[in-house]
Amino acid sequence: MENRIIDAKQFEILFYKVKFHRITKKRVIMKRIFFSLLFAAVLFSQTFDKSEIANSDQYYYGEGISIVADEARDKALAELTSQIAVRVSSTFKEKLSESNRELQEKTEKVLETYSAATLNNVNIQKFPAGNRQVGVFCYLKKSEVEKIFNERRKLISEIFAKAEQFEKEYNFAYALKLYYFTTILMNSLPDQQVKYNNVNYSVEVPDKINGIILRTKFQYIDERMASDKEREVTLQLTNKNHEISLLDFTFWDGKNQVAVTARDGIATVSLLGSSVTFDELKLNIKYQYYECRDEYKTISELWNLVNKPTFKSDCLVPLKLTQKSKQATEQSSYTHAKDFNLNLVCEDPLNVGEAITQSTIRFLSNLEANTTDYDNDEFLKIKIRDYMGYNHPSVTHKNIEARINKTETGWELRRIPVLHKYPSMNRQSLEFLVLDFDSAGVLQDFNIAVNEFLYEKFAKAGEYGSDWHNRHEIIKFLEKYRTAYMVRDIRTVDMMFAEDALIIVGRKIEKTKLPPDMVRYNKLGKEPDYEYLRFTKEEYLKRQQQIFELQNDILLDFASFSINRKNKTPNIYGVEMRQNYFSTTYSDEGYLFLLIDFSDVDPLIYVRAWQPNTWSEDELIRTANFRIYK
Repeated sequence: MENRIIDAKQFEILFYKVKFHRITKKRVIMKRIFFSLLFAAVLFSQTFDKSEIANSDQYYYGEGISIVADEARDKALAELTSQIAVRVSSTFKEKLSESNRELQEKTEKVLETYSAATLNNVNIQKFPAGNRQVGVFCYLKKSEVEKIFNERRKLISEIFAKAEQFEKEYNFAYALKLYYFTTILMNSLPDQQVKYNNVNYSVEVPDKINGIILRTKFQYIDERMASDKEREVTLQLTNKNHEISLLDFTFWDGKNQVAVTARDGIATVSLLGSSVTFDELKLNIKYQYYECRDEYKTISELWNLVNKPTFKSDCLVPLKLTQKSKQATEQSSYTHAKDFNLNLVCEDPLNVGEAITQSTIRFLSNLEANTTDYDNDEFLKIKIRDYMGYNHPSVTHKNIEARINKTETGWELRRIPVLHKYPSMNRQSLEFLVLDFDSAGVLQDFNIAVNEFLYEKFAKAGEYGSDWHNRHEIIKFLEKYRTAYMVRDIRTVDMMFAEDALIIVGRKIEKTKLPPDMVRYNKLGKEPDYEYLRFTKEEYLKRQQQIFELQNDILLDFASFSINRKNKTPNIYGVEMRQNYFSTTYSDEGYLFLLIDFSDVDPLIYVRAWQPNTWSEDELIRTANFRIYK
């Protein structure tokens, strides 16, 4: 989330104010009658005959009269939309959600969601109407209406392609979300069968959703008693014998549906009270994602207008207890720090293995006992305290297999599984921690890890490009960035969003000045002007501090991200990622861009740009937009 988030409508106003700032007064007047509610209008100065157009049976048309030109335009466009609705409303009969509205009125509402279409051939004419009033007449060839609908089919195709990519990565959470969004869009078309580029999406989309759900398998593998009233059950999730990278589901705890996020083939659910004695879990794989509908403005507008299909997504998972786990249940035993068994794997020579083991055991014992015995390290003491206070973690396994990697400042231990609980959101999330140690094996920092699939993906790319060190530093920064929000560390957030460039140094982030005009932004295609995304940092931090103070629970996650090396500019990388933000009363999704330079000993972040969730793929700021002059 970047300094001040604006919605698409606000940004449209800002963008066009700037775009027309230096042009002639005549063009400014044309801007005021710009059609943004249904189609992008083209103004014609030539004379026209209204009666000829109205009687030709080749056009849809509308007329409006008012003292205010914009109001007259809106009336004209409403009449034009109404005419189109009369023609197509019968085909929407089975696609619109039930309500007391007339079918035509509901159809008109659906047609208004086509305002994002890139059609440029609605003709709008102004004329004097007497009594100081202005008349507006607009018309559109009937043959052009199909182009409007084709824009929606194109959008379906684009979202479907993104969903397919997520599915290939076994990121079923985002694949199901996007597949379902296409079903909403398909019900906004008059087509009985929605086809585009020889693909029948009316058939393909339900097959995709049902295929993911039916092939997903849940298997009970472990459990432990966190207390005499809390039982933590661990499940393995696979699809076609492959670990699922990311999946959301809910389970019934006897009172509520509790949301759970599974990562890297594992999910842990916390059973409280009477649910401790469950011998089976009733699960539902999530596919609707109501709270994410604002990611696409059109989806949000259509959500309550069209019918939303339902899919059978429930399953029953037996909790077959072993004799050992039965005894643990009967004794209401706890997992103590001394019970942890660490299996550490390291490819580099490791002469501080015992020190790392003891440091890790100490850290885990703090989490288990909900204490912080780091009085000699104020940084760790505060961070561990806030991490526990805001995320309610519990270590789900006493047998931990972890990988030790060499870093610039020492060592890192990757992937200790922990269960996060967010009561006000009825949400649980399995996460993995990364611990950072100095060269002597003393704990220096910890952060919440990225998904293993993404980590391995970038590791392989780094081997191929011989730049794994740089990519690894980027991953560690993103993990630090995510953790800063989840422990509500406003100081670190402040540093990460400073106006000046940033230096990453171990567990610290410092600021530095950049030479003027060293980094230049080049607008390509439909991207916005970069300067209008650089909002006031003070406003952003004030707002973020209020959120930290008012929200009971906060969860930040990455839908996806990519690391791209800047061509012809050594050691410069662009990081492009989708970010999801959830809290007790608010959620959003957006696109975050970082430009990072690894030329010096310490990496520098030159650029951070945030774009709201309503922007299309061809309007995103990319690595190619920037030129570096050093």
